[in-house]
Amino acid sequence: MTAFVLIHGAWHGAWCWQRVIDHLRAAGHDAGALTLSGLAERADLLSRQIDLSAHIEDVIAHVRASGWKAITMVGHSYGGFPATAAAARLGDLVSHLVLLDAFLPQDGEKLLDHAPHLIEAYTAHASRDENWHIPPLPSVNFGVADADRAWVDERLTAQPVGTYFEPIRLPPLSVPDRTYIRCTQAPGALLERSAFRARADGWRYVEIDAPHDAMLTHPELLAAVIADGAS
Repeated sequence: MTAFVLIHGAWHGAWCWQRVIDHLRAAGHDAGALTLSGLAERADLLSRQIDLSAHIEDVIAHVRASGWKAITMVGHSYGGFPATAAAARLGDLVSHLVLLDAFLPQDGEKLLDHAPHLIEAYTAHASRDENWHIPPLPSVNFGVADADRAWVDERLTAQPVGTYFEPIRLPPLSVPDRTYIRCTQAPGALLERSAFRARADGWRYVEIDAPHDAMLTHPELLAAVIADGAS
């Protein structure tokens, strides 16, 4: 059996993985998620001091504290940045890296390099107001089902703006198994560069018929796909 560490995307928290965790544990696996600094139940920490490096350290500390070995690390959306960097630094503690509809970075990139049309507006907002952070999009944008939208929307919190502007420092990635999962119901323009890289670099590439927040809308399917890739 495999141990899974699940990393959420922008505006979310560990809460969004609970349905997937339930399915993984029911199949006999170990599984857990963490909330990155400044988000969800850790929103009281929100400040300009929280950047990408802080989130990478969150992931590394969580994995080391778990005591698990040869884990499968799953990063969703923005979570692809801290997941990839953490996996590169954790060495053989990570045997499989899975990116779920996520950004796959290269050394020196910042997340906004994947969305350059947002740089000017985000820079202006951050310059005018030192307390400004990136407000969450409505959950309908992530394909969340009608019945869950109010529940999800009340849990989404602002994303620390520094996490989008800090360039990543990425050591060589030596993780032996790598999977990129593309959610075909979600718009793909922002992820084109990442999906292309994954395929060009020999990642296992999987498409699932689900929206961007597949962990909420298709948890059983997603759990089966990531567990199959780890077996």
